[in-house]
Amino acid sequence: MGYYTKDLPVFTFASSVSNILSGIDDCEGLTIYANTSSGVFTVQIAESTGGTFVDLQSAAADVTVTAPNAVVISPVPFRHARLASTYGSTGGAGPTSSTGAGFPVQAVFVV
Repeated sequence: MGYYTKDLPVFTFASSVSNILSGIDDCEGLTIYANTSSGVFTVQIAESTGGTFVDLQSAAADVTVTAPNAVVISPVPFRHARLASTYGSTGGAGPTSSTGAGFPVQAVFVV
């Protein structure tokens, strides 16, 4: 048994929530990089397509990514994920990463 890492589509923001990463329940772990100068981003998950997103919690606390850091989530028992931010919640464009390309996500798979 071995492992490999794959870059997934990046999280990008048009408002206070990012795009959705789908079909990720077959990976062993996720690493989400908040490569911006500041901000706190809450990881939200949904089990089904079109389902309601809820805040992911661990030890009764919301799982957040505080920039400029990363968070690892393992195992991944959910199908869809997105990030939420208070930045842009009043109709602004939402946060942008330091590279301008979005917030990178990597997945680890067992082979």
